[in-house]
Amino acid sequence: MKSNRQEFEFETRRLGQTINLVNQQLNQAGQESERASKDIASLQEEMRDNASHSVANLWDSQNFEDLVALSQYTWQIAQKASVCDNLENRMAKLEKMLGSPYFARIDFKFDGENAFEKVYVGRASLWDEDADEVYVYDWRSPIASVFYRHGTGPAHYDAPVGRLTGEVKLKRQYEIKDGILEYYFDADVQVIDEFLRKLLSKNTSPKMKSIVETIQKEQDVVIRDMENDLLMIQGVAGSGKTSIALHRAAYLMYQGLSAKLSAESIMIVSPNSLFERYIANVLPELGEDNVISMVFEEMLAAVLKFKHVQTRNQYLEAMITNKTLRGTMKSSLEFKASKEFSAVLGRLAREFPQQPSKEQYVKLFSDEGYFRSMSKDLELPCNIAEILKFTQENLRSKKLFYDDAAALAFIKLKQKDIDAYKAIKQVVVDEAQDYYPLHFEIFKLLFPNAKYTVLGDINQSLEKRGSMRLYDEIAEILHKKKATLVTMDKSFRCTNEILNFSSMFTAQSIKIKSFNRSGLEPEIHVAESPESLCTMIAKEAAACIGEGLQSVGLICKSEKNSISIYRRLAGMMDVTLATNESSGELKGVFIIPVCLSKGLEFDAVLICDANAANYSSEDDKKLLYVACTRALHKLALFCEGEASPLLLIEPRRAHDGRGADAL
Repeated sequence: MKSNRQEFEFETRRLGQTINLVNQQLNQAGQESERASKDIASLQEEMRDNASHSVANLWDSQNFEDLVALSQYTWQIAQKASVCDNLENRMAKLEKMLGSPYFARIDFKFDGENAFEKVYVGRASLWDEDADEVYVYDWRSPIASVFYRHGTGPAHYDAPVGRLTGEVKLKRQYEIKDGILEYYFDADVQVIDEFLRKLLSKNTSPKMKSIVETIQKEQDVVIRDMENDLLMIQGVAGSGKTSIALHRAAYLMYQGLSAKLSAESIMIVSPNSLFERYIANVLPELGEDNVISMVFEEMLAAVLKFKHVQTRNQYLEAMITNKTLRGTMKSSLEFKASKEFSAVLGRLAREFPQQPSKEQYVKLFSDEGYFRSMSKDLELPCNIAEILKFTQENLRSKKLFYDDAAALAFIKLKQKDIDAYKAIKQVVVDEAQDYYPLHFEIFKLLFPNAKYTVLGDINQSLEKRGSMRLYDEIAEILHKKKATLVTMDKSFRCTNEILNFSSMFTAQSIKIKSFNRSGLEPEIHVAESPESLCTMIAKEAAACIGEGLQSVGLICKSEKNSISIYRRLAGMMDVTLATNESSGELKGVFIIPVCLSKGLEFDAVLICDANAANYSSEDDKKLLYVACTRALHKLALFCEGEASPLLLIEPRRAHDGRGADAL
């Protein structure tokens, strides 16, 4: 048996051999790329020399053969360009491997064989053609699933040829930085949990990172699912839903050869543009680029060929800040995106198949008698007259409102097939609780040939009551042959203390399991004036940065509140106002409305406007739940005047010795 020193020396040599092989393949790919580039230049020069004569005599039948020859040049250039692209992609993956070519190893022996094979697992595969040896297995390969799903002892995995069984003798994880082996440890499930706790205790990256080294067994099952046409995941805040969605997209692309999938065959539907940029680096880190990603409103605008479509966040902002219209806006969205209204729209599309959808829609809402005739036998909301009036006013605007845009797109899709997305074979929908039945009807019409991965959290439904019935409705609408719902109730993001505090804003029946990571208790601070409030927030944010925390999110109920507090804080500290147009790198201190913060995570969260005027209703509970569960390590709530009655712990006031100077 080798000593620890001998084993470390072996692993160091093995790492050196792997990096040498990576460098060899990099050099080879570079030379091939250079040759292909020279070939392209040569072909282009030949084509230019021959082109002027052929084009000048374009209509001369005797020169037809010259034109055919030119087309052959074009074809050869396209082929060489494709080779260059493939080589560039390969070189990019190899360059990433230089820093850390693998992160795990299993020693696996197949049943019926005598020897254990050392299986190294990394973000991409590495094969030594000369030795006919796989140096590193891609984490998405079938055998790599053994690392995520089994401890030492009997194990199995599913391969294209069927289920293969065997035994695991060793599970090992590595910390490799800049091509140097810092340490390794032999891992069972408990040790992996400790490794994950260590990673979670660190500061978060300003951008979302891959979780490939710490995928849990339950997550791996979801990522690799190829059986279901509709895979739905209900996951609590911090359960890794978005990471799972992205890793699943990477896995599906890895399986693309057999499933006829490419990056262009997968669509990721993001909740907003900021979130889209926040997650943008994960798939390239996993070796996959060019996946199509769109925000739902962008799809509506493309279908309708209309530039100014109101976003969901803009609609919610208006709903939150306009007390007079709040009830009408809420019921308008709920009704217009319901199954009942989709039936009305279906009747409208059938009655006027050739008429533009906007004209039909305006007519529907301009005549109450006509509206009631089209909605005969359907249950209407009690305030339908308010909704009709509200919609009439909105339709006179140059902007297309969010609730109306979806309805208009649905009519158009019912009238005419749109081919733009028919090549999409896999659709990943994140934040599913933000969508309604009509929206899933639109997905069904846009992506008729697709399978779906749908991820959500009913606890984070902001303007409607969340219910598990959502997933039944999705399954009913998309109507896929094989569908399943997976529930993930363990949170990996928040500390125990933050999770316990956040749970006061969820229904009593909802239980969230903690990953058992301890930290500081959340605190509530009350200021007596706007000036005192800003001083307290500024000092707390500065303290967080001083402690080494990289991202400090100052979360407000609305964009209006965010702008107001930003203007007061801007002269006191270095702070950024996050908007839908911001970059995805949320580093330092920034102010962000709660609706825009969904799906993001920060080292520290300071809720800036937690007073009674802002947070008092059941809907406000959901906003607080979302805001609080963005925090990894530290959570504090600040308010001017009376604290929200939803906060069930005693606040600390500025005049009790813990005022601005004490923070």
